[in-house]
Amino acid sequence: MISRRAQENIFAVLLLAFFVAVLVTSLGYGPRARLVPVPISSLAILLILFQIFWQNYRSADELNIDLLDVLAGRDTTPEVTSETPKSETAEADKKAEEATAWRRILIALGFVGLLVALVLAGGPIPAIFVFTFGYFVVSGHFRPLKAAMYTTVFTGAIYLVFVVALKIQLYHGYLDPVADYLRRVF
Repeated sequence: MISRRAQENIFAVLLLAFFVAVLVTSLGYGPRARLVPVPISSLAILLILFQIFWQNYRSADELNIDLLDVLAGRDTTPEVTSETPKSETAEADKKAEEATAWRRILIALGFVGLLVALVLAGGPIPAIFVFTFGYFVVSGHFRPLKAAMYTTVFTGAIYLVFVVALKIQLYHGYLDPVADYLRRVF
C-alpha cells in the first residue's frame, strides 16, 4: 500500500505535468491569447513546486492544517474535558449542526443563483456592482458609504482588466434591448 505522502506527491507531480503542458502549449499562441494561460500556469507551477517542497520537508503533524484557521490566527487544538456528553445531548447537537450546515449551503446556493440571475439580466459589470455592494452591506462588513466606495473600486478594476486591457466584449444581459429602447425614447 502506498503511503499518504507518496500519494500526495504523485498527485502533485501529475498536476505539475499538466500545468507545464499548458504553459508549453500556450507559448505557441499569439500574444493576446497568451495573456491568461501563461500567468495562470506559471503561478500554478510555482505553487505546486512549493507544495511538493512543503509536504516533503515538514513532519506529518505539521501538514494537517486548515488554511483558513492559520490565516485567521485561530487556535485549532481540541479541548479536552473530563466530562463526556450524554448521548441525547450529543445527538441533538449533531442534528442542530446538520440543520445549520444545510441552511448555510442553501444560503450559499441562493447567493450564487442571485449572482447568475443578475448577470443574465444586466450583464457582469452591473451584476458585480449590485452583488458586491449587497454582500458588503447585508453581511455587515461595511456601512453603505464605505461599501459603495469599495464596490466602485472593485467593479472599476474588473472593468479595466477585462474591457480595457484585455478588450473582451462583455455580455450585456437580457435587459439591454430595454435599455436601448429607453435611450432612444428619452
